[in-house]
Amino acid sequence: MKKVKPALVLLMKVLVSVGLLVFFFTRIHIERFFHTFASADFSYIALALVVYFLSQFLSTLRWEVLARPLGFKKPFMVFLNFYLIGMFFNLFAPGTVGGDISRIYYLARDEEGGREKDWGGITLNATVSVFVDRVIGMMVLIWLGALGLILFPQYAVPSAVRLLTFALALGFIVGGLLIPVLRRILPAVGYSTVVKLRVALRSYRARWQAIPQAIALSFVIHLIQAWIHLLIGRAIHIEIPFSYCIILYPLVGTFAAIPITLNGLGLREGGYLFLLAVIGINSEKAIAFGVLLFLAIAADSLVGGVVFLLKKSPKPSVIVADTKI
Repeated sequence: MKKVKPALVLLMKVLVSVGLLVFFFTRIHIERFFHTFASADFSYIALALVVYFLSQFLSTLRWEVLARPLGFKKPFMVFLNFYLIGMFFNLFAPGTVGGDISRIYYLARDEEGGREKDWGGITLNATVSVFVDRVIGMMVLIWLGALGLILFPQYAVPSAVRLLTFALALGFIVGGLLIPVLRRILPAVGYSTVVKLRVALRSYRARWQAIPQAIALSFVIHLIQAWIHLLIGRAIHIEIPFSYCIILYPLVGTFAAIPITLNGLGLREGGYLFLLAVIGINSEKAIAFGVLLFLAIAADSLVGGVVFLLKKSPKPSVIVADTKI
């Protein structure tokens, strides 16, 4: 049964994604949809590809900043290789954590003398670095969306969406304030994993500068990716104001993170369909926008696949087995 359950979850996600896509495509004018692609301006697409790929260097830097306090001293290019592999698995592996698992595995495995020192402790620290990187990225994404809704109230985003965004933004603030409390209530002795987690959290207290640095980098990264939305829009001849991109990108990104589809496929397109309608973009162009953006990200993520093959990586089953704590 343990082997059947993950397969059933994956099947359900695939069915939901396929169902959503079929629903959307049966309700748009297919000829106009393909005409939107045929008339796309490749120069904007090429620029978006370059900018998105370069933004991953900043994402790698954020992860490196968060990994340093936990004892990882690898060169930036090593972190970049691991991050690119993670990009590949995040997009092409089933589920949404394949890239995170690969980053944890490589960071822990590649630590000099890791197995002889404390493989479990090193793996836990690698897990914490990836988890904090994820949380800060999502937290700042939601903050950016909330800030956009406050600064640009002229866009008729539904009240329910506004309230949910503000609630999530507030929730992350409250959660951040409770982290010191969590560190205090974790036992100093007892279960080795819990004790190691307490030590890892203490590392951030001693090197607290890593957190605001990661937050600042996240704002820059998300603003760049919001600008990429503007470029993709211009590629298919729709004008999306940058002020609205600051709202559009965070809200769709948060919505697509709900783990009921295969890597957000279907939810993402539905989000663009719903929110682009707010500024008068028709269904065909909204779906084309979502598909084109996905294809651009997929194309850049293939670089990580090349890096993965060059490293002669082990089978995914080995990665999952080794990352268990």
